[in-house]
Amino acid sequence: MATSQKVDALFFSYYEDIDRWHNDYAPSASGPTGKPALLMDPEDPDGLSILARTARQCVSIDGGIHDFARYLSLAHSGHTADYRRFEAFSMTHLSGAYFESLARRNGFDVRHINHATRVDLERLGQAFEPRLVMFSTTFMTEVANVLDAMQHIRRAWPKATLVVGGLFLVELQKAVSERDFQRLLISFGAHAYVITPQGEASFLALLKGQGRALNELDLPGTWLREGRTFAPCSGEEPNLPIDDNWVRWDELEQGSLYHAVHTRTARSCAFVCSFCSYPANQGPLTLQSPETLEEELRRLERVGHVGSLIFTDDTFNVPPGRFKELCRVLARHDFQWYSFFRSQFADEETVRLMVDSGCQGAFLGYESLDDQVLKNMKKAVTRKAYERGTAMLKRHGIACHANFIIGFPGDKRENTLTAMRFLDEHGIEFFNATPWYCSPATPIWSEREAYGVEGAYYRWKHDTMAVEEAIELEDWCRTATKHSVWMSELGARNFWTELFLYSNGCSVHDAQRMVRTFNQHIGRELTSAALAADCDFAWLGQRLRELNFPSPPGEQYYQPAQAAVTSKLKETEGGWNLG
Repeated sequence: MATSQKVDALFFSYYEDIDRWHNDYAPSASGPTGKPALLMDPEDPDGLSILARTARQCVSIDGGIHDFARYLSLAHSGHTADYRRFEAFSMTHLSGAYFESLARRNGFDVRHINHATRVDLERLGQAFEPRLVMFSTTFMTEVANVLDAMQHIRRAWPKATLVVGGLFLVELQKAVSERDFQRLLISFGAHAYVITPQGEASFLALLKGQGRALNELDLPGTWLREGRTFAPCSGEEPNLPIDDNWVRWDELEQGSLYHAVHTRTARSCAFVCSFCSYPANQGPLTLQSPETLEEELRRLERVGHVGSLIFTDDTFNVPPGRFKELCRVLARHDFQWYSFFRSQFADEETVRLMVDSGCQGAFLGYESLDDQVLKNMKKAVTRKAYERGTAMLKRHGIACHANFIIGFPGDKRENTLTAMRFLDEHGIEFFNATPWYCSPATPIWSEREAYGVEGAYYRWKHDTMAVEEAIELEDWCRTATKHSVWMSELGARNFWTELFLYSNGCSVHDAQRMVRTFNQHIGRELTSAALAADCDFAWLGQRLRELNFPSPPGEQYYQPAQAAVTSKLKETEGGWNLG
């Protein structure tokens, strides 16, 4: 057995609970073992839970639930074991790349694991011997996912110091009682929790503190155990200059980089919408200079194989003047790019600059088209402004994704019907509409009495709607448009999957047909034989093989396990070889 490699830290930016799907990695003589967890929760007979909603937004084949990535794998390969080849989260995440870059600049060896499952953790446990295991919760949506990850991480590296951070923890602290928060920290079983918008100072202090007890280190914003509870360390987190701290892409482990990467030019958001906790969780808005973006793009060009950029800035085109400068910088480099976009700030010069600099797609967070609801949301926009900006984007051929919230206080059923008509009338390629998430961490929480809000999270009602109606409307939206294509948030990663498809050579037409093929099978109990005879599914498999999606980054870590599963599946499920 090979000796494991000693490293300063492993940084996990995303963890997937594969047991809710097919247990893809553990085939038996008759195929994948274990039952998928995405069945109706007996404690949730009304179907309001995330698990129940996810199951309704996926495809059932021979009784097994398939999300979009596994559905594509099935069309491409005849089995689901290649699903990561079609998983939007295979694109390089910013958090892991950022902290790997920060560590390398300070002389530490930190390996970024972009996408991990419990099976990967077993293999990584044999391959690496880290001092620290750092786990980001930013992409987590459920406490159960974090608990599952922590259990397997502690098993893989029982001697390592486990550090957990990320925005999920930041929001969780605000959303639950202090007693419940303490219980969660204890149950997760980590040694330290970095509960702060940034975390760079504690990250470096932990790396530099080899051989010292955690309570001897300067860890602002970090919670450590004190007796039977956890308490935050004293001191304020320094605001490290954003123009000094950006990703030096050419210094990272090149095999860990996908050809599409997430990046940013700002921290936090210029707006304080009442449904959103992001600005409060991220702290004050901090903007990077165009000159820094230029240097980052030069570093990316040295990498060679990265061709697509996804800007995660919540308000990429605000301030408008700075955005034009960013577009001029991008125009000097040969990248395709995608971003969030506030359409009310569009003008002809801005949209021409976007096209000339390589913009391929924009996320339009409308949330509502009703002016009163927009006022309640504190969106600082009107429907008329949305219409004007959207028309400019479509006139210049930029692919658009529209996002709506159903059931925010003041919302009514007819608003969702209006939104669906708007999508087709304006030629918007993709959209999503989801029930309002009533989080105690958002500004609207302090105003709930004014709107008659009762309950929280996905169990609420107020003066104009209840969550049951919002979820009914969410299900209805899937088939409510003629031209615009519904993109599932829970079964298909929403906007991220569109960017993933575009960056892998799909035209807008390809992407729409692929998602439509998936959507038409949602809600039906399919057999493998019926699916194999479906002409759209046959086209999907053929087109995917023509496009030849690459293996995901980090494959060198989990390839042996994946290859063994693929081989076993081909032996045991020969009838599934649809290629």
